[in-house]
Amino acid sequence: MSKNLRALSARFAKNKTLFQTLTEIVENREAPLERKLTAFADESLISPAALLGSASFYDFLYTQQTPKRAHLCNGTSCQLSGRQAEARAILAQRYTPEEIGQAACLGHCYHGGAYWQEGHTCDTTSGPGEKASAIPFFPATNSIFNAPLASLDALYQTTRLAADRICDELTASRLRGRGGAGFPFATKLASCAQADAAQKYIVCNADEGDPGAFSDRYLLEHQPHRVLAGMLAAAEATGANTGYLYIRAEYPQAQQCMAAAISEFEANGVTENGFQFHIVRGAGAYICGEESALLNSIEGLRPEVRLRPPYPAQAGLFGQPTLVSNVETFAAIPWILQHGGAAFAARGTDLATGTKLVCLDAGFKQPGVYEVEMGTALIQLIEERAGGFRQPAKAVQVGGPLGSIVPLERLAGLQLDFESFAQAGFLLGHAGIVAIPRTFPMIDLLRHLFSYMADESCGKCLPCRLGTEKGQHLLQQASAATPLSRQLFDELLETLELGSLCALGGGLPLPVRNILDYFGEELEEYFQP
Repeated sequence: MSKNLRALSARFAKNKTLFQTLTEIVENREAPLERKLTAFADESLISPAALLGSASFYDFLYTQQTPKRAHLCNGTSCQLSGRQAEARAILAQRYTPEEIGQAACLGHCYHGGAYWQEGHTCDTTSGPGEKASAIPFFPATNSIFNAPLASLDALYQTTRLAADRICDELTASRLRGRGGAGFPFATKLASCAQADAAQKYIVCNADEGDPGAFSDRYLLEHQPHRVLAGMLAAAEATGANTGYLYIRAEYPQAQQCMAAAISEFEANGVTENGFQFHIVRGAGAYICGEESALLNSIEGLRPEVRLRPPYPAQAGLFGQPTLVSNVETFAAIPWILQHGGAAFAARGTDLATGTKLVCLDAGFKQPGVYEVEMGTALIQLIEERAGGFRQPAKAVQVGGPLGSIVPLERLAGLQLDFESFAQAGFLLGHAGIVAIPRTFPMIDLLRHLFSYMADESCGKCLPCRLGTEKGQHLLQQASAATPLSRQLFDELLETLELGSLCALGGGLPLPVRNILDYFGEELEEYFQP
């Protein structure tokens, strides 16, 4: 069924994707939704049930209930910032409780108190139409992401290399994907380049939804041409002629900045191969950070995780070979091609080369995006560059809700690279870091993690769909009077880890076990042996 729907969806891709059309239909309230979906179903040859099944998935599309006019951020950082009551009070002045919903992280973790209203993302320092608080950025020496640009033509000139030369430099750089998994980028590039197909795609995953992460938002808003140049270089290397940037709905300013950059790119005529960029605006779904769910979303299908193989490099967007990578990875490519892969590999560590963007949330004295050499000591970043914690803390969350929970006593032994974290039983992920105050109960953090994942699960696989809901229910019921069976809870974690199709269900057990292992004494009354 999905293959047939995908083929029908591909017919709409020339000017506007099926998802974009579907979004416009749902957001237009001038006619009853049922009537509009029926008419579009006749036009697209896709059943109304399939269209409704896709549209009803998203937080910002409303197919049954009264549309929400505002959303309060429910990300971990905002939950801990202490500013959400103020944000809620601001919204309450303009909206009824029924008009206010909740949204996943809005990317204002460096301040907190974030909310979304009528197409604008704000925090307690700003309102609609006002400039939101700026993202503090602290570059590394000889910055890869913030070096001055001589001209747009000079930047895009770095992509005018032979495909083999681009592949060779990226192979020499040993660049690993910055989205969280750390997969070697050149391997993914080569796989797509070797695929035999007349049509190929480059897709930039700008659905940065991890609470505590806002580095992609910084790059989209302040370094948009670096992102485009990286995508263009990947296209030259793979033979692709079309690129899609999937930018989350919660980042409206980023969408505007990227649209303006694409217009500049087209006006300057800096490419001769007819490569075209397209922006697709998300509609509020954390799972779309997973690459196959993101591809389904662009196609207008329900954004559920795909079974693999085949991988996107063989059968991705519209069933064609597709290179999918994240914003930071693409933004690093121009520097690599300008200075050489060996120069990039000389920075960082042997296994994790180059620099990495690390986000520190409002729980630190100097929050913001820090560019650091891979291998930098975590404690050095926190204490020397960020000035330490704003209030006494007992742990940090690293890499979002599917990352890890690191107690303070383990900070000193960690370096900011994939291997250091993995060897210690943690995960670096996208490297968003949230400070957890000493006063915040760890049972509430456990409840928050399961509640967040239960809300955001795509529902395709049984272990994740039921497991996250079951965990949420068990933790809500747990108390000193009715403690939870630790054996039962451990079995649930094992089922999630081994049975889930993707990292949403499969990755949740790691931070949960971190909490259980390091804060067992605090949680003792909630669990029975």
